[in-house]
Amino acid sequence: MSTSSVTIAAGGYTAEIALRGGQLLRLTSQDPATGNAQNLVVPATAAPGGFAGAVLAPWPNRVAKAAYVFEDTEYSLPVNEEETGAALHGLLYDVELSVDAQRPSEVRLTGVIEATEGYPFRLETVLVYRVAADLGLSVSLMVRYAPQGDDAAGSAPFGAGFHPYLTAGDTPLKDCRLRLPATTVAKTKPSGKVVDRGPVTGDLDLTNGPLLVNRQIDHAFTGLPDGAWFAELLHGPSGLLVRMIADTPWAQVYTGERIDRAGVAVEPMTCPPNAFNSGEDLLELAAGEWFRVGLSIEAIRL
Repeated sequence: MSTSSVTIAAGGYTAEIALRGGQLLRLTSQDPATGNAQNLVVPATAAPGGFAGAVLAPWPNRVAKAAYVFEDTEYSLPVNEEETGAALHGLLYDVELSVDAQRPSEVRLTGVIEATEGYPFRLETVLVYRVAADLGLSVSLMVRYAPQGDDAAGSAPFGAGFHPYLTAGDTPLKDCRLRLPATTVAKTKPSGKVVDRGPVTGDLDLTNGPLLVNRQIDHAFTGLPDGAWFAELLHGPSGLLVRMIADTPWAQVYTGERIDRAGVAVEPMTCPPNAFNSGEDLLELAAGEWFRVGLSIEAIRL
């Protein structure tokens, strides 16, 4: 019998993952005081059209005008954001993955992003989800450029990211604080093109964990600490803190106006928006080369 998702559980954590794109459909943690399961991410069913829990590859965020030039060749991508004319969040989200291995606390999914006219670079993908009491949820995405036949040789342009909407047990976002240790914020056009950047100030300064009440944010941040960094969403009244750990140089923060502020998206990204055109932090994978990126999400009760 076929299935559209798999569920893993351990240490009070439960995660449901879709086979299409490896999307994180839900993640809960059991409150030891009440025994109730609390959402740590906005369930995908509560955020239609918001890419909730999507894994973003071979580019995160937007490619402006859905077109780019790589190694002196111009490529056109399908537009999937009509209001901006951009190509949004890559191709993996629409790829059907297979269960390669599974146990109660872990699942390994595999699949292929096939070469297309707009992205003629065949990528083998491996996605591993794991839950544990001392870790929460960990996700690892591994990708290899694996050309076949007449596929493009040379290298493949590549970026990746993750798109969870964090929530502290479904509490109102206005009552939560968000801490992100980024010192620089990018200014972008709606299409994703980065036009400027500067130090974080005012409502965009998240370094000390301000309340999100009356703050509307949809910006790419950088200037993150070298190595691992963490973002924290805290609901002070209940003492529930949701911590994400990642090591990417960029993170997009979006306060979720399109989903009625049900949660805040904190999206680790290996490159900024429109990197396929700017080249900034864009990876170029050689044939046979593997690349890995990951994150973890855990619940801390204060």
